[in-house]
Amino acid sequence: MGRRLRLWVTTLLATILLASAPGAAIAEPGKNQIEAETSSCSNGENYAFVINAMGKAWQLEGTNSNLIVKRYTLSYYDPVTGEFIGSDTYGKSRDGLISCTGEVTTELVGIGQVRVVAEFEAFLTPRSGA
Repeated sequence: MGRRLRLWVTTLLATILLASAPGAAIAEPGKNQIEAETSSCSNGENYAFVINAMGKAWQLEGTNSNLIVKRYTLSYYDPVTGEFIGSDTYGKSRDGLISCTGEVTTELVGIGQVRVVAEFEAFLTPRSGA
């Protein structure tokens, strides 16, 4: 892929995932959302969640809880050829976070279908025992 496309993908996804707001887990249904699922987490759990376009609070499906992401690496691939398109990173590792991996194929406006491989560290809200 061309340098301009990579820059555009990186800018788009950085905008989507880095913007943070108190109401980040609330969005108009079906707008700017990606449904995803982890394939493994360090706490032994797997989570189905919705990534909202304007935040790092990823709502767990069927609950009022969120994954609050403090570090991630997202790698983007062409789902047909497997060609690496680009990647985004955010944050740094911290103590007390769960580590997860997952993958989803989704459509990005202006690009089309991409396969996203994610590695992230997060904590759950509300925290247990709270």
